[in-house]
Amino acid sequence: MRRTILLLVALSCGGQSAETKPKQATNTDTETTSSDDSSGADAGASSEGTPPVKKDPCTGFEMDLGNALMQAPCEAPNPKAEEKPVDMKGKLVVSLVPSSATVSPGGHADLALTLSNKSNAPLALFFTIDPTPRFPTETYDKKGKRADMPPGNPPPLPKGMAPREATSHETARITIVPNGTAKLTVPWDAVKTRWAPEKLKGTPPEEGYPRKHAGPLARGTYTVKVAMPLVLVFEGMDREVSAPKTTITVK
Repeated sequence: MRRTILLLVALSCGGQSAETKPKQATNTDTETTSSDDSSGADAGASSEGTPPVKKDPCTGFEMDLGNALMQAPCEAPNPKAEEKPVDMKGKLVVSLVPSSATVSPGGHADLALTLSNKSNAPLALFFTIDPTPRFPTETYDKKGKRADMPPGNPPPLPKGMAPREATSHETARITIVPNGTAKLTVPWDAVKTRWAPEKLKGTPPEEGYPRKHAGPLARGTYTVKVAMPLVLVFEGMDREVSAPKTTITVK
């Protein structure tokens, strides 16, 4: 008897199924109607949709190099000994531009590092991570001597301290699309340094013996390089690809 009553109620409402009632209720609440049942079905499919495609953090047109290299999806197997470096001539152009070509002794400048893909195909680049990507600066005087390094060798380790051994390193891979770039800002200070044994316990072995500022650089013109952890690239002794350079005058 109950089933008969429910059937009569359904027939009196136009024979709608249970699945269509919620959609009608929604239309009533928003005071909208639809003359085409199929359009309502399409709208429902559209509202459900498919999950948005996640952007690949390791591939791009305008990439933040430092951020990309820290992404877990960008981890790649370490290069094998038999892998040959790739000649980047005509493919990769690396530039280093200071925020100011002239600074005062002890002053500061930001170095804009840009890697540009000038080829017609995606360009894969590999970087050493140990455990973070490092882009140290090197400052040379007119005679080609390091002006930012302390004289002589580092002092011996304190008695009882174990030898500082670098941990195993990882590799990160990024891909720059044709005509795309990867950029990074590297800070630079016009200063000399001294050995800082007091910082040994807090400095990772991969960074070498710790140093600290020890006064301003003398006035003059210097060549400043950024030593990128870029690997598997064919280049000369001057590291023209992985160690781009610029000129800054201290006066």
